[in-house]
Amino acid sequence: MLAVNIVQFILILIGLVLVHEWGHMVVAKKCGMRVERFSIFMGRPLWKVTRGETEYALGWLPIGGYVKISGMTRDEEVPPGTGDRTYHAAKVWKRVATIAAGPGINIVVAFLAFAAMYWIGVPRDATSINRVVAVSEGSPAQKIGLAAGDRIVAVNGVRSTDPERIRELLSARPGKATTVTYRRGDREITRDPVLMSAQDPETGRTVGRLGFSFDLLVGPPVRSGPVEGLGDAASYTWFVTSETGKILARQFTRPDIDQVSSVVGAGAAYNEVAQDGTPTILRFIGLLSLALALFNLLPVPPLDGGHIVFALIEKVRGSPLPRRAFETATVVGLVAIVLLGVVLIQNDIARIANGTLMP
Repeated sequence: MLAVNIVQFILILIGLVLVHEWGHMVVAKKCGMRVERFSIFMGRPLWKVTRGETEYALGWLPIGGYVKISGMTRDEEVPPGTGDRTYHAAKVWKRVATIAAGPGINIVVAFLAFAAMYWIGVPRDATSINRVVAVSEGSPAQKIGLAAGDRIVAVNGVRSTDPERIRELLSARPGKATTVTYRRGDREITRDPVLMSAQDPETGRTVGRLGFSFDLLVGPPVRSGPVEGLGDAASYTWFVTSETGKILARQFTRPDIDQVSSVVGAGAAYNEVAQDGTPTILRFIGLLSLALALFNLLPVPPLDGGHIVFALIEKVRGSPLPRRAFETATVVGLVAIVLLGVVLIQNDIARIANGTLMP
């Protein structure tokens, strides 16, 4: 099953890259630019065919893809007869439209995937119930004998069967000995574990953890109508976009690289949800497509956002930027992207190895 999931994930990724590059190509041609090559994957072509003035190719290196537009680099040598149909000869709005089309079509794909998810039906919000479903290996919960099926009834003498109240009582005692009473059948068992200390991912404060999970009660799926589904998809697309923007912004003020994943982490995440039904897979495709769009819009050459920023700078400046400026920025940006990719892959592999991310 793992091999099947890996193949499915790769096909999804190829499809998203394909539509991204297709967006660049179509708008470039509509704007009168000469598209020399449309390639899926990188490197020397394993297969290619020419239609009109464009060569369509399949590279040997299964990473990404690209569209080669004549004159993408200023002063580069272009094919004879290209004339003023180069990228840099085009008006600024045409250049921005061409570059923005790639991320733009990924946003459209995400929106449509979310809409289809709502039309098919999404599960109701899961509600925690007071029944232990899992206990972490080596945790205080395991040491006191807590097991799946048990119910926690009191923390430090405060009786409650509300999961949220129990979490609240435990969270208030990081690293402290705490009296925990749980019920197994008709028998109540009381133990005094020392709680773990952990960081709450939402608030950043240190909280207490016993090391178990409550069971969840999931209601029947809720389906949206044709128009309502579009509204729900638009709202969800904006929510994900804004939350992603906040995460990226925090990397400059309070860096937390664990909040970001590489393609390895994305693949592992897909493996976890691949059997959860069509709506969940559609949600994953939408999230991945949106992530691809937002990443490419970062204002760093050689990403799409970097090309857009340089085009706008030239518009404001009223004259072309030196070729050396773009080349230098591209090299610096490429090195930064590669280093970030290496760090993210290492983090994802470490999370898989320690069991916090399942392959």
